[in-house]
Amino acid sequence: MKVSEIFYSIEGEGIEIGRPEVFVRLAGCNLRCSWCDTKYAWENGKEMSIKEIVEEVRRYPCKNVSITGGEPLLQKEELLELIKQLKELGYWIQINTNGTIFDGEIFRLVDLISIDCKCPSSKMESSLDILKRTKELFNSKSQFKFIISTKEDYEYAKNIVCSLNASNIIFQPEWNSRKFAEKLIDLVKKDAVNARIIFQQQKIVWGSKRGV
Repeated sequence: MKVSEIFYSIEGEGIEIGRPEVFVRLAGCNLRCSWCDTKYAWENGKEMSIKEIVEEVRRYPCKNVSITGGEPLLQKEELLELIKQLKELGYWIQINTNGTIFDGEIFRLVDLISIDCKCPSSKMESSLDILKRTKELFNSKSQFKFIISTKEDYEYAKNIVCSLNASNIIFQPEWNSRKFAEKLIDLVKKDAVNARIIFQQQKIVWGSKRGV
């Protein structure tokens, strides 16, 4: 598998925020978001066998794993085997994906599906059909995260939230546009949107660093 990095930290985003996890960041992505903070994972990466990845994960005193990217689902066959082996070892697993690929086989195996739903400022787009299908089949173990930096992003996200009616909706202020956060809070309060506003905790603690 093409691996960008493996490290041990705390979850900085979404409903699992603050929880210790081992992060397996796979390399390769099918999108090019304008504000992406992991552009180094778009390409390249180190070739590692599944055995090597599992051995690296087991070095840490933690049974929670977050598989992220890039876009992990691009490496479907090897990813599936990695997840199976980690589950056999008793790991709790979160998969992070960008809402452009649906994989029921993988989604059934993991404990949390985290979909990064693309808003207009990203200049990319998630598939609304995939968001709806994931909600219909896996609502109880999914979160839908919207990175928001403008009023246009907010209106776009609000419309999707109303149509999805999902359990776990996250509005995450885009880090470089976080001054918009106060306005975002006012908008969510005014419209009574069923969403949680959560910042990127890792950047509050360490800034824009890799491996944290």
